[in-house]
Amino acid sequence: MHVLTGSYALDALGAQERTEFERHLQHCPSCQAEVRGLHETAARLAIARSARPPAQMEQRVLAATYRTRQLPPLAGQRLRRDLRQTRLARLFAGWLTAGQSRPDAQPRRSGRDRGNGWGNSWLRSPRLVGAVAAACVAAAVGLGITQVATQHQLDSAHATSAAIAKVLDAPDARIEATPASMGGAVTVVVSALQREAVVTTSGMPSLSSSRVYQVWVMSSSGARSVGLLSSTDHIGQLLASGVQSGDQIGITVEPSGGTSRPTTTPVATVPLTT
Repeated sequence: MHVLTGSYALDALGAQERTEFERHLQHCPSCQAEVRGLHETAARLAIARSARPPAQMEQRVLAATYRTRQLPPLAGQRLRRDLRQTRLARLFAGWLTAGQSRPDAQPRRSGRDRGNGWGNSWLRSPRLVGAVAAACVAAAVGLGITQVATQHQLDSAHATSAAIAKVLDAPDARIEATPASMGGAVTVVVSALQREAVVTTSGMPSLSSSRVYQVWVMSSSGARSVGLLSSTDHIGQLLASGVQSGDQIGITVEPSGGTSRPTTTPVATVPLTT
């Protein structure tokens, strides 16, 4: 029933489906909200005016695709890939350690090894076997530490994504947008109930490796840092916590690594009204 909201809003359901959906709608707040929003959208589309596209528009758009940099993989996908590789490497190192430490393990010799005795001589050296085993244990410990760090990064990314989604889905969410003086735009979605704001930038120019965009929550008591935006990605997003009406979201250009307080004039400021 949840997938019928669009058809219902456009009055495209049959009599039986419409009756069943309206019965479902009485007990589903999420569908009620979606239908309400779709009705508003349909009404706006009905009163919109059409316009003839400019000449050569299609050709210009297609030509621009060859000059537009593709978005990098999502951070969560990279972390999951690294985590899988770490687990495989750790399993392999543990297998080597276990195999070398078996007292009854007898290496198999090939015909070539039987002829010169070289193939298994290194296995008969206790010092060498001990060194290999120690190296495997060290590798397993190092990979274990890497795995814990990778898992922590993955958990942090999931928590941030969940917090951002909570703000975007808040019933009191408001959208504020402003152009940046250097180019591009800044969009802020703020929720008074959550006391949080999602800051999204797009189209802002890349900076040199020694400079970075830094996002601030600015109020009458001063400015506190929200975080740094990548100086190479054209799209960035951060979550600002503890915001309230009267605050401003500001973005400045700072030295690489960021600063404790703004040192340059903001390239964009967005007042927060909740």
